Amino acid sequence: MTDYLTALDEDALTAAGVPGWPYGYGDKVRFYELDKLDHVNNVTFLKWFETIRVTYVQDYGLTEYSGTDADPQLVVRALSADFLLPMFQNESYIVTAKTTLLKTSSLIMHYAIHAGGTLRATGDCVVVSLEADGKTRRPHKSEAVARILERDRPERVGL
Repeated sequence: MTDYLTALDEDALTAAGVPGWPYGYGDKVRFYELDKLDHVNNVTFLKWFETIRVTYVQDYGLTEYSGTDADPQLVVRALSADFLLPMFQNESYIVTAKTTLLKTSSLIMHYAIHAGGTLRATGDCVVVSLEADGKTRRPHKSEAVARILERDRPERVGL
């Protein structure tokens, strides 16, 4: 892979050896993402998950992050990661994301980092959709729900 920060759909991900994922992009490890042991710092994996989450929710239409009352606030309620294998400078990787559980005003996303034909890290994130007051739950936009159901085929609860 030579293109970085390139959006990849399900067909491109399958062709790249990462089947079963509807959304991802390719990138490479940069020097500043390394720690004293010369491998990717654990915090960097969380940043990669955050980057794809923000792109995902915008592309799927969950929010535009406009800061207006017309747009929901998406809040990360919980985040976990499993670091499986180290990664090193200039290593190409693919980060993937999908919704695995969809509720009326929340969802669970699953992430993975793939490099060199191996799974390097996974993560899960609970995202809650709120009104502008930051407290009241807000149902997801119907167009976004339709996109998630079509592309990701998650488990559905309360829809």
